[in-house]
Amino acid sequence: MKMTFARKALLSAAVSAALLPVAMTATASPDRPEGPRHEGGEMRAELFDRAGIDAETREALKQAAMEHRQEVKELNDDFREQRMEILGEDGVAALERARHELREERINALVDKWELSDDERDAFNAARESFKEGAEALKAQDFENPEARHDAWRELMSSTRDQLAEILDERQLRELKHTMMPGHGDHPRGGPGEHRAHGHDKHHAPEA
Repeated sequence: MKMTFARKALLSAAVSAALLPVAMTATASPDRPEGPRHEGGEMRAELFDRAGIDAETREALKQAAMEHRQEVKELNDDFREQRMEILGEDGVAALERARHELREERINALVDKWELSDDERDAFNAARESFKEGAEALKAQDFENPEARHDAWRELMSSTRDQLAEILDERQLRELKHTMMPGHGDHPRGGPGEHRAHGHDKHHAPEA
């Protein structure tokens, strides 16, 4: 099934919201310049094409983004050091456990609300577990350069996105995104054309 640009963007946001935190311990390498949050090069190119942005401007944007990522990395490194000084190893570990437990409770409550079939729920959980295993494998893997690492993450995210597209409809994807990433705007709204990827809508969540 050919996905629209808007559906690709929605799926990517939902994948990041639901799956990235699950693999947080597998992607916490302090020198990691790329990761799942940078997935979306294909969509970015499509966006630039639609906006009529030329190659020179794209290169300037790319350089600015690289500088921004470096600055953010340095800030993140500083914060991790400060957090460790404040909490200590035991405190950091306890915080990560609590974060994981809270996220799992929210996701399970959301899946209960959707009333997915046993097969659909198993498929959803399998997609998350597959992502976690893939993330752990990528962390352990040595890459020749950051671009190779980025491509590997992008492939993992794309595969997971395709799996979710076969399980959840667009309203459920929005709910997933907003449950795990509250306060990001883009409030879910019902409307025509929101249907399950495999052709039925019996699991649509109620209107917000």
